[in-house]
Amino acid sequence: MTRKAIAALSLITLLSGCAISNVSTSPSPLVQAEPHTPTITSQDRILRSYMMQVNQIVAGQVGRIRAEKERAAMEKEGHPVALPTGACRAVAVILANGTVVRAELAGCASEALGKIELAAIHAASPLPPTPFGHNASITLRTVAPNPTPGIGGQ
Repeated sequence: MTRKAIAALSLITLLSGCAISNVSTSPSPLVQAEPHTPTITSQDRILRSYMMQVNQIVAGQVGRIRAEKERAAMEKEGHPVALPTGACRAVAVILANGTVVRAELAGCASEALGKIELAAIHAASPLPPTPFGHNASITLRTVAPNPTPGIGGQ
């Protein structure tokens, strides 16, 4: 082999070594990092379960209050009346023993539905005791569907 060939081969080897080194130390922009998946602890599961339980209790109260309002309106008007529908979000402050001390709307489809939501939260008190024996501030989400005409769909 001639000196030129050896020098060219050395240069190619040197450059290819740099390329390999660069590839291994800095990832290509096309390479996507794995998305970070948060670790869910048993405490997170307990809190989520508690929030679901409270949401179900409040949703049941919303349904009862809406049925009472529908019944009263039908007695007064003599025919089915439209009830407020849509979604509501409220923040409730709950003591460790489950007593609701405060509830505020954080967004609601209508003022009438907001009043029903707040009444339902207070009517549901006392809720189950909070997990871990601490006071809690939780966000409740309720959806009031379109009512069926008349009580019980009649």
